[in-house]
Amino acid sequence: MPPVEQYRKTVLPSGVAVVTERLPHVRSISAGFWIARGSRDETVRQNGLSHILEHMAFKGTATRSAREIAHFLESIGGHLDAFTSKEETCFFARALDEHLPQALEILTDLVVRPRLAAADLDRERQVIMEEIKAVDDTPDDLVHDLLAEALFDGHPLSFPVLGSKENCRRFSAAELRGFWRRHYSPENFVLAAAGRLEHQRVVDLWAKHLEKVAAGKPVTSRPPAPKPGLVLRTKKTSQAHLCLGFPGIPATDPDRFALWVLNTVLGGGMSSRLFQRIREQEGLAYSVYSYLDFYRDTGLLAVYLGVARDRVQSSLALALKEIKRLKLEPLTWDELSHAKAQIKGSMMLGLESVTHRMFRVARTAISGQSFMPLGDTVARIDRITAGDIGRLAGKLFRPERLAVSAIGPLPRGRINLDGLRGML
Repeated sequence: MPPVEQYRKTVLPSGVAVVTERLPHVRSISAGFWIARGSRDETVRQNGLSHILEHMAFKGTATRSAREIAHFLESIGGHLDAFTSKEETCFFARALDEHLPQALEILTDLVVRPRLAAADLDRERQVIMEEIKAVDDTPDDLVHDLLAEALFDGHPLSFPVLGSKENCRRFSAAELRGFWRRHYSPENFVLAAAGRLEHQRVVDLWAKHLEKVAAGKPVTSRPPAPKPGLVLRTKKTSQAHLCLGFPGIPATDPDRFALWVLNTVLGGGMSSRLFQRIREQEGLAYSVYSYLDFYRDTGLLAVYLGVARDRVQSSLALALKEIKRLKLEPLTWDELSHAKAQIKGSMMLGLESVTHRMFRVARTAISGQSFMPLGDTVARIDRITAGDIGRLAGKLFRPERLAVSAIGPLPRGRINLDGLRGML
């Protein structure tokens, strides 16, 4: 069993939340500087700026060159990384506990003092162009971007995190600096750390680093009004890549525990209904699974299949049959118990990672939730009934909520969205 959680939270005078979890049994720390902004906070013209800004922070700061940034933690055995998503940008570090001050210092430098020079942007934009091309050349990645377009058409949640090649070519250093000033300000910051640490020391160090950072003006984003549709792209690939998607629920929705169970039963592993039926029994696909995304005010449940061209229609029909079955037939006790055990085991294993635990406390703070100890989370999962799953399936899997995306050698008859909805 993971150790007893030692979670603490302090809100600095600037409004920045500092959250930590002490793990005295380890010798390392993982720290993250989180900005609660991502691609959904962009306009069409700005799409891709969040991701480029993440890259550009590593190109140099007011006090360090790109080479000095790369060497700063690696020279003491640490690791520095970052990512951008639809709603978050995160810079994070892993190091020995004795190097906590250095980790917090470099993270703050990246976020609050990036150089954002025009010459650096001209060099880095080619790197990002290659990253965009890599996704374009990977249809089993691209089809998920197409699903977001099919589900959230017209809303920033439909934008790809990487942006477009056209925008990447056009962005100026002035636009980048303007976006940074608007979004990289204390009202959007969450500072998180986990590992062998003392909470107050983390608070004191980060408060010192941020004492001269000026607050900005809160930026709000409009909630989505999903308009599920169909997005198809014909391409010469060896397989057709398909996604079925439905609007989900927000990260704070009490039904999220039931949705974890539902997703696990549907396509959350080798014992799931989709895997057993479509791959094991019918041999139609090598890869088939379902997954969840949770956002501030909505979410997504999606099913992915990679199949041969002549198996597109039959695979989609079988996937929809399994989805519909969740609405009509109660789960058996064995199936429900197995899904719960799978989720709890995965949670326990994940908590053995210091970085995973840092991510967990950070996302709790970003979403505005109260921290839920592991025991309480397990209890909520244990209380889920077959009736909860049936009720939630009926709520989510309505025909008019279905969106579909596909890329590859699509069948001559293409894909008929109304026909697929009729199967639900």
